[in-house]
Formats: sequence, C-alpha cells, structure tokens
Amino acid sequence: MKRNKLYGLIILLTVEIFTLSSAHAAFCSLRDPVSAIQILYQGDYQFRSLIATVTEQDRLAVKEKLPFTLHKSEVSKHTLYLLYKNGEHAGFLQARSEWAKWGLIEIAWAINLDRSLKGFYFQRCRSPECNDTVMNNINKHLHNKSIEQLMLFLSADGEALSESGESAFSTSPIIALLVLRSALKTLAITDISWAKDIEKIEAGY
Repeated sequence: MKRNKLYGLIILLTVEIFTLSSAHAAFCSLRDPVSAIQILYQGDYQFRSLIATVTEQDRLAVKEKLPFTLHKSEVSKHTLYLLYKNGEHAGFLQARSEWAKWGLIEIAWAINLDRSLKGFYFQRCRSPECNDTVMNNINKHLHNKSIEQLMLFLSADGEALSESGESAFSTSPIIALLVLRSALKTLAITDISWAKDIEKIEAGY
C-alpha cells in the first residue's frame, strides 16, 4: 500500500514538473517564423534571430512603463526575429503566451521598425472568440499604434478597457483586453531587452 502511494506521488510530481516546464517553454515561442512572415508581412523576407535574456530587472523596467508587468516565468532567454527585405531592415516578429480562463493563448506579433504594432494572429487559442472576425477587428484598431496610443484603450490600472476601448471592442471586450495587455508587454520588453540590438539597427548596422 505504501509502495503504491509512493509510486503515485512520484507520478504526480513528474507530471507537475513536466507541466511547469512545458508552460515555461511555451512563453515567447514562435512556432514557424516563415509561416508568421507570410501571414503578418505577406512578402519575400529574410530574417535572423536576436537572442536576449529577459531579466528580473527587465520585469521591473516594464512595470515602470506599464501598470502591469511580465510573468516571473518569463525571466529567461527569448527570441526576437529581425526581418530584412532587399537587404534593408523591415520589421520584427515576436511571440507571447498569455494565461486565460480557457487555457494558454499563443500570439504572434509583427512590430514595425519604430516599435509600433503592425499586427498579430493567434498561434493557439481555444476560445470561440479567437476567430478571424474578432482578430481582424482588433488588428484594425491596433495597427501602427505606439505604446502611448495603445494605453488609451485601457483604464489607468490596466485591468479594464477605457471608454474608448469599450467603444472600439464592444463585440469582444474580454479577448481584446487580453490582446491589448499582451501588445503593450510585447512592445515594452522589445525596447528594454533588445535595446542594444535596436540601437545598432537604428544606426544602420
């Protein structure tokens, strides 16, 4: 009996460790950069990967920019994809994962060179709200917006939509709030964790 309980405990611990490891690995994972380029940029682009370590200090820096910050499990190495077209810098790709009541949502983000948003799509989402109609509507309002412009869609504490946010996303407020918060974290951490890379890009290197 004791042996069965011990085996059961070992199995439970193994499952828990695997689940935590999988959840951690899911953060900032772009499944297929080539497919993401076709969906979000729709053209013939090349890319290279820029690896950065998101630190605890980076998390604090995000909180200085926003009324919320990254999950602690995101303190690790992440990848930002730098796109090229005809030898010129053309934009960025990054992925984020967000926890929701219906499970983990994976979002692929396209970012303009000036770090405004180009657009996004759901890599994974189990909510029925994650459909093309909702996604296109959210994209319409997020397109080419900066951090400051996106913040106008949120309440001061970042926990709800503002009046203008409610007006823009009246048909999908829950998923829109999640996507907005993800967008803001994406732009903030890009500027913070890849600051040196961005300086070189802006200098023409």
